[in-house]
Amino acid sequence: MDHGKMPDTLGDLARRLDELSAEVRKLRDCEEIRQAMYAYARGVDRGDQELLEPSFHEDFQDDHGNFRGDKPTVLAALARSAANKSTTASMHLLGNILIDLEGDGADVETYFVAYQTRVEEGRTFTRARAGRYLDRFERREGTWRLERRRVVDDWSRLDEVVATAREVGPENTAGARDRSDASYALDGFLDKRKRKAARRDA
Repeated sequence: MDHGKMPDTLGDLARRLDELSAEVRKLRDCEEIRQAMYAYARGVDRGDQELLEPSFHEDFQDDHGNFRGDKPTVLAALARSAANKSTTASMHLLGNILIDLEGDGADVETYFVAYQTRVEEGRTFTRARAGRYLDRFERREGTWRLERRRVVDDWSRLDEVVATAREVGPENTAGARDRSDASYALDGFLDKRKRKAARRDA
């Protein structure tokens, strides 16, 4: 149907409404998948298990390269990473997200660059890891979650920090790898996600 042409009959109108409904549903599904990716990245950086746990279906399997396994294995590995005191800062930046959506399943490729600040033997380093998440998302009981993940590494490096920006000092708000981070003052991202999930399940 030509979307620029007004429908001539009730049948044309019904078909047009069905098309629009399908388009809106696809856009909503894609946005839910993107938001799930953003919540995962935030959960890793803040070491927040409550944000991470809903990212995965119970039968989730992960191949991260440096660790592999099921949902409990992955959550434990991420918890150990967050508890590592030598890593003082973490930031995951998500880039291109290609979503191949079909029904209740989606194949998703997401580019990422992850930065961490590490202190080793009194020296400070920046670790950069760049790659892609190759994911299988599935919608079950109305919620999109990860069913399978494989991480592809494209490049990585470790650079010693010899100086920091003069504009950033003790008077600036520093990030934290826990719930003391300033972002938790923004009316509770986690609480909002819980309320949305409860409305979907109702």
